[in-house]
Amino acid sequence: MSVLTETQIQMGYFHNVGGFPPLSGNPDEWINYATEVKNYKGQERLCISCTQLDYQGYSERDKKRVLAEWLDFLKTNTNTFKALHFNSRVPQALFDAACCQEDLEELRFKWGAYSDLSALENLKALKFLYIGSGASVRDIAELRKLKNLIVLYVENFKRIEDYSQLTTLDKLEQLIISGPILGHTPIKDYEFLREMPNLLSVWFPNTTIRKKYSSEEIANLQAALPQLTFIHDSYFR
Repeated sequence: MSVLTETQIQMGYFHNVGGFPPLSGNPDEWINYATEVKNYKGQERLCISCTQLDYQGYSERDKKRVLAEWLDFLKTNTNTFKALHFNSRVPQALFDAACCQEDLEELRFKWGAYSDLSALENLKALKFLYIGSGASVRDIAELRKLKNLIVLYVENFKRIEDYSQLTTLDKLEQLIISGPILGHTPIKDYEFLREMPNLLSVWFPNTTIRKKYSSEEIANLQAALPQLTFIHDSYFR
């Protein structure tokens, strides 16, 4: 039995993100916002926006303080959160600090300046992961260790073309590999999907495929993947 609902399969688990209610529509599951640690009220699900604070009138000193306080809090209180979303720019230090949260089941980085994903290995319970704007990411080996992942969304991993390492993710039901909003990123081929029997939903927006598929090859691939109830890509429409 799948974990994702039919709506999540069709629309994407991360269709509503960053403080908005999840697709269940249950207001009790809304993710709350916090800019500073002092705004945190003990929620297990939180959206943090602790950088890019110019528009809020923070001084340079206070901007550094706000970030430093979150880094300390996340690294010190390691069993606090079940879900974390980051809606402002995430530097590598903040990425690593978020990955100190050992009980996390859901993690979303809207965008940031991170190249090293190795801290993800701490997140043994992680089920839902969104890594936006990963233009500097050079290696996805750590992703293959996240054995409990159900949803993986990566955006603008322009240095990565081969996603065959993801075939170790036996529980993965939804995979979205996206290019940037403006432009495209390359993917080697779709062949790795054949080895992911639990996938229900895949989407490759703003990408180009290095391998040139004939219509017959596409038909054969579709026949090999009957469990995929939704494939949102021009090849499969």
